[in-house]
This record gives sequence, structure tokens and C-alpha cells, in this order.
Amino acid sequence: MVVSTASSGSIIRVDTAYYEDVAGKLRGLLIRLSDRLQRTDQILIAEFIDVNELGLALEQMADVLSEDEQPLSAEERSDMLAVAEQMDVGDRVSRALASCPN
Repeated sequence: MVVSTASSGSIIRVDTAYYEDVAGKLRGLLIRLSDRLQRTDQILIAEFIDVNELGLALEQMADVLSEDEQPLSAEERSDMLAVAEQMDVGDRVSRALASCPN
């Protein structure tokens, strides 16, 4: 756990293990799904992960896959939804993935 100070002077505790875990899962998904993502999308999503914009990375991944109606295996879909639930990002990812065939 890292302790930092916000601009307001309050102390913020950041659980680095949580962020590293989620970032690792997202990187794994990015690798597994790379055959269905354009190179430019892969680079953008990787950059989001690198700057700790993890929710944005997951949403972008889901959006791009759904726009192109890319197929997902049951395991890939389940893994993406599990990360969305872990991050508590709402239902945007699940709505996007509804456009992806099995």
C-alpha cells in the first residue's frame, strides 16, 4: 500500500497490489484478444493500462470488439466481465460485449 497526499492535503491510501492485479489481467486479455484488435487499438489500450486508466482500457477494449462484432469465447467474455465486476465499472462493458457473437 502506498500513501500519498492529495492536492487538498488529505492522505490517500492506494492499494498498489489491486491495481497491479487488474493491470495484469487487462494485459493478459489484450494479448489474448490481439488477433481481433487493430494494432492502433492495441497500442491505445496498452497506453491506457500503462498510465493506470484501467477502466478506460477495459471499456475501450469492449467497445472496439463490439464495433467490429468480433467473436469471443465464453472464457474471454467471462474474464472481461469478471474484471469489470472487480473494478465495479457498471454495465457498459457487458452492454458492449452483447454485440460480440460467441
